[in-house]
Amino acid sequence: VRRLMLEFCRLGKDTGMAGYVENEVAFPSTMVDRIVPATTDDDRAFVAAELGLEDAWPVVTEPFSQWVVEDRFTLGRPDWEQHGVKMVDDVGPFEDMKLRMLNGAHSAIAYVGLLLDLQTVSASFGNSAVRGFVGGLWAEAARTLPRDSGLDPDTYTARLAERFSNTALVHRTAQIATDGSQKLPQRVVGPALQNLGVGRPAGCLA
Repeated sequence: VRRLMLEFCRLGKDTGMAGYVENEVAFPSTMVDRIVPATTDDDRAFVAAELGLEDAWPVVTEPFSQWVVEDRFTLGRPDWEQHGVKMVDDVGPFEDMKLRMLNGAHSAIAYVGLLLDLQTVSASFGNSAVRGFVGGLWAEAARTLPRDSGLDPDTYTARLAERFSNTALVHRTAQIATDGSQKLPQRVVGPALQNLGVGRPAGCLA
């Protein structure tokens, strides 16, 4: 976004605008971690019954949420830490952990679950064979994460196990399994190649 904004500013005659944006405007990267299934007719009916109004697109989420923000601001910022925001020097490792541990496991749960005719994440993850496979995937993916970045993969995966077991969240395996060609490269292919490149096993990722 920063690069595009600077290019746009330089298209005009006022070259000072580009300098102002470059020196005074912040473009911090952010990462949000929260499971949000697709809205269903049952969700709409529930909202209508509870609130007495029709909402065409209510958003259903899990209780867990995490917001990671790059601490790069030019003119100060609010004290977001007091409200649960995690301020970091580099969002990249946290994004990688989410993509490989949460999203990668989600894809595994979805594809294997569909083969077993298990329609939701909680039902699929409740299967001992699926859960064991996901545990192997987590172990392989964790080895690809940087050790000096403040990450805690063990705590994260323990929390993921709780989140995936939430039967109140109807997250359908068929939804997660869509668009695999777009999702899988960063979720499983990248970490699999990273492990294989240094001689580590990648059987679950592969």
